Amino acid sequence: MRTSGEVALASATRTLNAALAQPGVDAMRVAEDFFGLSDLVREDARLRRGMTDPARSVDDKRTLSRGAVGSVVTATTATVLDDLVASHWSDPMDLHDACEVLGIIATMEDARRNDALETVGQELFAVADFLADYRDLRLELSDMGHGNRHERGDLAQSIFKDQLTKWTMRLVRRGVGRTSHGRLLSTLRRFAERAASMMNSVLVSVQAAAPMTDAQIERLRAVLTCKLGRDVTLTVSIDPALVGGFRFEVGNTALDSSIQTQLNDLRRALVGSR
Repeated sequence: MRTSGEVALASATRTLNAALAQPGVDAMRVAEDFFGLSDLVREDARLRRGMTDPARSVDDKRTLSRGAVGSVVTATTATVLDDLVASHWSDPMDLHDACEVLGIIATMEDARRNDALETVGQELFAVADFLADYRDLRLELSDMGHGNRHERGDLAQSIFKDQLTKWTMRLVRRGVGRTSHGRLLSTLRRFAERAASMMNSVLVSVQAAAPMTDAQIERLRAVLTCKLGRDVTLTVSIDPALVGGFRFEVGNTALDSSIQTQLNDLRRALVGSR
């Protein structure tokens, strides 16, 4: 997404969060509105260009967008859409991406209302971790597989529906349907990072050569919380072939040397405590 698109998305996200905070707003309905808008904007080039045309006035673009979808979306969605079309877009396709992100945020907000946001983040990472070990299935579920996005979504649902919350399953379907160039794992992990961010937390992925005890996990969480200065959401996966005992990844950000040194000390202590 271009810089102008990121600025527009940030503004729309603030508007969305304020709207979702109002009593009686159905966050999942809003999420489905934005997923539908994302699909519509992607497929209808004429509408996409019209809603992002810098030569049009803001009122003109709002009239266009409301005429196209105003009768089928919630008032909350229409308010956020007014914010979106009032912004500047260097690339009209960024509007499609922004609508997708807003749908994801609304889905996660509904999960948070039901005390399930942390579970959603854990499940998203678990699905990504599972698919990392099954290349053929991963490719089949990505845009490099066979079938259209709906068929791939149905396949994902048939595999995971009994293991996931409804919010995670909805996000997995969107991830499967919208993955580009086979980047399904990074898409799912990005979703998990967003869930952690919405909890004012940072997602830390831990790979261990053997299962960790609850005491080891809590010790690791305490060190990371202290060093990163934020609450930490941990996801732990097992890789028996891992050399060195442990591997850590903090979102997409490399650890600085002081944190890495602390984690190296912790790694040695944890290995010694087994």
